[in-house]
Amino acid sequence: MVKDLTSKIKLYLTILDLMKNNKNVVVELNISKQRLCYYRRELKELGFLEKENRIWKVLKSKRIDLEHALNWKDKKIRGHAFIWKVKSNRDYDWKMILERKNIKYNLVRGLIPRIFIKNKKVWLGKESITIYETKSFYGKNAIQSRKYAVFELQEVIRELKRKLGIEFKYFFKPVREHFGMIKNELARQCNKNGEKIIVRDTLDGEWLWIDDSTGMLGELETGGKGFTKDRTALNMGVQKWYNDMKKTNFEVTPSFLMKNLDETKKNFKEIGKIIKEGSEKHFDSELRLKQMQSEVEKLTGIVYQLIEVIKKDENRKI
Repeated sequence: MVKDLTSKIKLYLTILDLMKNNKNVVVELNISKQRLCYYRRELKELGFLEKENRIWKVLKSKRIDLEHALNWKDKKIRGHAFIWKVKSNRDYDWKMILERKNIKYNLVRGLIPRIFIKNKKVWLGKESITIYETKSFYGKNAIQSRKYAVFELQEVIRELKRKLGIEFKYFFKPVREHFGMIKNELARQCNKNGEKIIVRDTLDGEWLWIDDSTGMLGELETGGKGFTKDRTALNMGVQKWYNDMKKTNFEVTPSFLMKNLDETKKNFKEIGKIIKEGSEKHFDSELRLKQMQSEVEKLTGIVYQLIEVIKKDENRKI
C-alpha cells in the first residue's frame, strides 16, 4: 500500500496514463490484479475513471486535479468566495498611513484605498475594512469550513497590522460566502450530462446551483446575498433537506402531498357522515358526537389550509 501522498499521486498518474494508452497495467507495474482493482476503485470514487460495458474509461488525468482529490477525499464541503467586513475600534486616515509607509495603493470608486495582503484585495474604507478571500476551505460541514476561513482571515489582519504599523481591536462578519457540497450525486449526474441547475428567489437571488464552474465534478453550491445572512445555516438546511428527500426516494413532492391530503379530506368527510348518522340513531350520545364532529371539522380546515399553501408553493417561480 502506498502511504506517501507524493508517491501515490505519481503512481495514480502512471496508472491513468497506461490505461489511456490501452497498456496492461498489471504487467507494466508488476502488481497483482487485486491491487489494480483497489487502485481503480479509488480512482473511480475520486471521479477519474468510469466503467461502461465492462470497459474502463479515463475521465481526467491532471496532476492538480488528482492532488486536490486525494487531499480532500474525506471532506464534504468546500467554502469559498468569502467577503469579510472588518470593523476596527479606531478610526484611521488610511491614505496618510499608506503614504507614510510608502505602500502603493489604488483608489476604488475614486475614494477607497485598495492594497493586496497575502494576494487578497483589501479595501480600507472609512466605516470598515473589506477583505476578499481567494482560497477555498474544506471541511466535514459548512461550520468547519468557515472556521478554517476565519483562521486565514486572522492571518490577513495580522499581516495588515504589521505592514501598516498599527494595532487595533476588531470584529468581523461575512457579507458573502458560498458553500459547495462536493461529491454530490445529483451534481455528478448533471456535470456528466453537461446540464445546469440554478434555483433563485426574491429574497436571496440565486441561492443554489450546479454549473461545474470550477471543473470540480460533483459540486452542488449554495450561497445568496439577500436576507439569509447565515450561509452556513442555509447550507446545513439544504443538506438536511436533500438527505431527508433521499430517504423517501424523492417521492414526497407537492403533488404527492396534495394527493394524500385530498384522500385525507375525503376520509374526514366520511367520518363526519358516520358521526352524523350515529348522532341521529343514538340521541343519548348526541353531545359527545357533536364534539367529535367539531374536531373533525377543525382537522378538515387544517387540511384545506395545507392544500392552499402547497398550491401557492407549487406555482411559485424559482
